[in-house]
Amino acid sequence: MDWHANSLRRATVILGATVLTAGAFFLSFGFHRVWWLVWLAPLPVLLVAPRLRIWQTFTIALVARALGTLNVWNYLYHVVQFPLWLVLVTVLVPAALFALAVVFYRGLLRNDHPWLATVAFPVTIVAGEYLFSLSQGTFFNTGYTQLENLPVLQLAAIAGLWGISFSVNLFSSGTAALASVPSKERVRIAVTLAVFYVGIFSYGAMRLYTTPQDSQSVLVGLVETHAGPNIFPADAQPTMALMQEYAAQVEPLAAQGARFIVFPEMSALVPDSTLSQVDELFQRAARAANVQILLGVLHITNHAGYNEGRLYSSTGEIETVYRKHHLVPTWESRSTPGTELSVLPQPVGRIGIEICRDMDYPELARRYGKQQVGLVLVPAWDQGVNVDAAWHGHLSLMRGVENGFTMVRDAKDGLLTVSDDRGRILDEKPTRSDGALVTMLATVPVHHDSTLYQKWGDWFAWVDLIALVALLAFCVANLKQSATVAG
Repeated sequence: MDWHANSLRRATVILGATVLTAGAFFLSFGFHRVWWLVWLAPLPVLLVAPRLRIWQTFTIALVARALGTLNVWNYLYHVVQFPLWLVLVTVLVPAALFALAVVFYRGLLRNDHPWLATVAFPVTIVAGEYLFSLSQGTFFNTGYTQLENLPVLQLAAIAGLWGISFSVNLFSSGTAALASVPSKERVRIAVTLAVFYVGIFSYGAMRLYTTPQDSQSVLVGLVETHAGPNIFPADAQPTMALMQEYAAQVEPLAAQGARFIVFPEMSALVPDSTLSQVDELFQRAARAANVQILLGVLHITNHAGYNEGRLYSSTGEIETVYRKHHLVPTWESRSTPGTELSVLPQPVGRIGIEICRDMDYPELARRYGKQQVGLVLVPAWDQGVNVDAAWHGHLSLMRGVENGFTMVRDAKDGLLTVSDDRGRILDEKPTRSDGALVTMLATVPVHHDSTLYQKWGDWFAWVDLIALVALLAFCVANLKQSATVAG
């Protein structure tokens, strides 16, 4: 039956491709992250694209990708309370990027350039994701869908999450191209793809197998509360009551051997008038238990607010105050971002501090990696164990793989997580829905393993940007040549 002559068949195939791609993205991005499904998600639309006009291709790709992102609409708009315009940007920009990549693939394939079409699709996706990340962070990057795919995750040590995104998207475009080329060319593309993916999985397996033996480790205690009336007290009396409840957990954890004790992000709103009491309480607790304490607070001054991690040394001094760099839109619009790192030379190795959303930005973690940090302590605040704790709470695993350090993340209303420099979760514990305090004691390796990404940064994203410009120049030159011949 002829494709163009049968409008019903054409409409059915188009609708089917749109629904399949949308459904696969819905189940593989955001909260769900079915890692293997995202490898196939673009395939239905890519298969049908060469048969469609440009505007049809762009439309179905845009709709499919946008529908696939709707699984996070409620979270962004109602839970995180992003303004509507920012929610639309978060949904529609990746959708438009995907649509442009599909159109690019279609054009090159239809002009008998299957190899270029295969590469153009992932190159466009990666270049767009990188440019978007410069202002909005890496929240919805394709690379994060592979956090449970440990062999592929190791690619981040070489090319960052950009290399993972390229590899995932290349699979769909390469598979789709196989269906549209002669058998001889099909074999060449298939062999090339097979060699490429055997190399990636072999490297990942080898890196997981050759994890360096840690010469140093430290026992870390984590304390967290899930909910209840004191989750974020604004008045002095309930603030100090919560601080005293937190401080009471220090000695029992220290008695079990903890050398560091970490509390969550913004444990309380602490104005200048109360800050000295809070400092005195935790200085005394640290000195009495001979431990170091990292306390997250929202420090309010007469002129500004600061999301801080205050580290109290075992001698009772305030050793450092780290201020969060990347603030959450709307929620932290009145706070002032920090600009400095906090690198702490310790007997077990160098230790750094970041706060929650800071871990969504690769460059900050890379700065720690370049200073040979072996452990990063991360106070955080998520939106519930059953909402985004295992989603946003696990994005920071990528930073450890990229830059060769282990991580301790203590999230209010989320998870207590310890992970190594291969992205493996070593220990994890959820909060309790009744609001009771939860504690966890974990032996944490402190080891820095230098990586190519740590040294070269986003080099792979720049390679994609250059490749995208070259591909566009090639297309423009071909169009001019065609116009000259036609004239």
